[in-house]
Amino acid sequence: MFKKILVPLDGSQLAERALGPALQLAGEGCQVLLVRVPIRAQMFIPAEGGYGLLYPERIEAQAHAEALTYLQEVQAARAGGGQSTVRVKVVEGDVASGVVDVAREENADLIVMSSHGYSGLTRWVLGSVAEKVLHGAPCPVLVIRSPQPIGRALVTLDGSPLAAQALEPAVEVASRLGASLTLLRVLAEVDQADLRSLDAYELGLSTRLEEELNANATAYLTQLVTSHARAGHPIKVEVRTGPAAATILKYVEQHDIDLIGMATHGRSALRRWMFGSVTEKVLHGADCSMLVVRPSPNDLR
Repeated sequence: MFKKILVPLDGSQLAERALGPALQLAGEGCQVLLVRVPIRAQMFIPAEGGYGLLYPERIEAQAHAEALTYLQEVQAARAGGGQSTVRVKVVEGDVASGVVDVAREENADLIVMSSHGYSGLTRWVLGSVAEKVLHGAPCPVLVIRSPQPIGRALVTLDGSPLAAQALEPAVEVASRLGASLTLLRVLAEVDQADLRSLDAYELGLSTRLEEELNANATAYLTQLVTSHARAGHPIKVEVRTGPAAATILKYVEQHDIDLIGMATHGRSALRRWMFGSVTEKVLHGADCSMLVVRPSPNDLR
C-alpha cells in the first residue's frame, strides 16, 4: 500500500527510532525519503544604532551541507538489504511546515516520526513539531513513542465513513509489523432518565435497546473485518459504552496497546493546526504510538 514513506530526522538517536518501523513498512518498490530541516544559524553583528540579526549565506550553506552529510550517512547505514530504496532531502525553513510541505510535494503515503527527539536548539515533543506535523500532514502520520516493537494495535471507530478512513492504513501497518489488531467502537451512554422512561412505557425495553445497540455496533465492526481481512492476520472486535476518549484510554491501558489508529475530523481550511477533540484527547492521554489519519478536503465538504 505504501509507495513513499517520509521520515523526518533531526540528528538525534531518539528521532532515529522511526527508521526501524519505517523500513519494516516499506515493501517492494516503496521509497523511503529521509528529510532534515537544518536550524538556521543566527548571528548578531554590530549595526548602526544597535545590533542586527543576520543569516550569513556561508553559515546556511554549512548547515545545509552538514544536514546532507548526516542524511547520507544514515542512508548508507540503512539502505542495504531491503526491497525499498532510500533517498535523502534537505529542506529549508520552519521545521514543521517544511516536513508537511515536502510530504505534499513528494506525494508521500505515510510520515513516520519519533515524538521525542532533541537536537541542540530544536525540541521535538508532542505539542511542538511532531504535533504540528500531525495536524497539518496531507497523509497518515505514524508517531513512534517507544523503542519497543509494536505488538498490539487498536483502531477506534465511531461508525462514520471519516473514522473508517483510519482502517486501511492501520491494517497495513499492523500486518507489516506483525502486530495483532483490534477494532474498537465506543457507544455513547444513554441518559438514565431516558432509560427509566422506556421501562415505564414497557418493562425491559431499555435493556433490549442497549442489547440492540451493541449488536448493531458488533455487526458493523464484523462487516469491516470481513472487508479488510488478510490471510494469517486475524482482526478482533470490541464494543464498549462510555465517554469516547476516556473509554478508549482505559481500554488501551487495560490491554497494553502499543499503537492506536485514529482518524481526525480536523478541518484544515479553517485552521492549519487543528484536530478533532476525541483524537486530541487520546493523543495527549495515551503514552503509546499513534497512527493519525486526516480526511481529504473533499471528505469534509
